[in-house]
Amino acid sequence: AVYVFVRQGSTWSQQAYLKPAAVGSTQAGDQFGIAVAVSGDTIIVGANGEDSGSTGINSSPNESELSSGAAYIFARRGSKWSQQAYLKPASVGATQSSDQFGASVGIWGDTAIVGAPYENSSSTGINSSPNENSVASGAAYIFQRGGAKWTQQAYLKPAAFGTTMAADQFGTSVGIA
Repeated sequence: AVYVFVRQGSTWSQQAYLKPAAVGSTQAGDQFGIAVAVSGDTIIVGANGEDSGSTGINSSPNESELSSGAAYIFARRGSKWSQQAYLKPASVGATQSSDQFGASVGIWGDTAIVGAPYENSSSTGINSSPNENSVASGAAYIFQRGGAKWTQQAYLKPAAFGTTMAADQFGTSVGIA
């Protein structure tokens, strides 16, 4: 869970207790809250152990891909927080099992970044086609909000690397500004 606290003057109080709005058959091992970032009235929460094989934004969670990971966007209106989006990559190679999407997250205004350090693609550059040819090479994903709707804007991989990307774990940490 994620707990949101606010300060008024010198007094702190808990404003919210956040949990995913929808999950597959279980949340066990999802690690919801492994990574958290805040920008204004928006919070992004990573859950790198989430097991859904679904793709895209606000897809229906299932339990078909162990530790594929997910990220969740929550928005505040007044003092009320609600889930605005359930984020998954738009496309993956043959599987997203063990990618750990959501191990790192960042947000700034209407732009969010999500790291997946165990993603297995050997593709390079921005918006390349994912494959399963380089174990734990890692990736990062950019999402953009328009109104209350989120869309994936980019799939990020390094443009160049040495002889192999295996075990590089690109996306272990992310930041955005």
